[in-house]
Amino acid sequence: MNAGVYQSKEYLSALNEAGEKIVDVSQGFFCIEKTISLPFLGKKKILEGRGNSSNEDLAKLKKISTEYYYSTVAPCIIGYSDKNFNNAGFKKVENYTILVDLSKNEEELWKAMDKGSIRWGVNSAKKNGLKFGIVENDLILEEFYKMYEETAVSGNFRPEKLEFVKRLTKTDIAKLFFVKKDGKVVAGGMILIDKYNKYSILDLTSVSEEGMKLQAMPFLYWNLILYSKSIGLNYFDLGGYDKEAKEGEKTWNINKFKERFGGEVKMQPIYASNWKYGFFRAILRRFRFMKGGYKKE
Repeated sequence: MNAGVYQSKEYLSALNEAGEKIVDVSQGFFCIEKTISLPFLGKKKILEGRGNSSNEDLAKLKKISTEYYYSTVAPCIIGYSDKNFNNAGFKKVENYTILVDLSKNEEELWKAMDKGSIRWGVNSAKKNGLKFGIVENDLILEEFYKMYEETAVSGNFRPEKLEFVKRLTKTDIAKLFFVKKDGKVVAGGMILIDKYNKYSILDLTSVSEEGMKLQAMPFLYWNLILYSKSIGLNYFDLGGYDKEAKEGEKTWNINKFKERFGGEVKMQPIYASNWKYGFFRAILRRFRFMKGGYKKE
């Protein structure tokens, strides 16, 4: 079994560059130690793993997890086995994403997208003179990163560290792309490239107010789809879908935007070492206002 992009040497190197605390579960599988702040309970240490894993990996992680509040593993959406997690006593929590099938030709992919919003947006972006390309120097990367940090502040999430993005984009498993207007970066996004499981994952994005008005995001996503197809991948993962979102919430609007690209909603489960993670997910699902009290450092 191939563990996928999240267990690659390149990804591990980028995490180390960013100063993340790595916990080696086995020779071929690692997790990241994180601190979370929970409502009423304060700070707790957890482990987070990503990628596919063997029975032996999960059995070892289950033992290590007794020293933490809980551990979770989010496998690759392609190539994982429920059986491995069940055998190790992990508990399944439903999570979702959207996959675009890249086996379709370009015309089919284009027609699958919503005509009144996405196709219109891509055409408008072209008329507005937007340009798409791969970030190939640190000056453009840092211009994008400044915008990305501002997005993180306004969205109340922890941004990936600059060192992590820089190291990752110098490898073969990630590409950072820009959208420019008159030489100025107005949007961008990074994809992870899983060559073994033959799909790409949208990892982070950002757009300026100007970029929003110029339809930079439909233009960005469409070009990421085309790039992923051009390098022989089978699927493009839009990077998450919140089935618990309520109408009027920001995540609801993000869901609707992603749905318009013609992909299919697929389960992307998370497996937890004990009942605690699933319990808190259920609480946050019922009492959405408490999400602000859950923070990851």
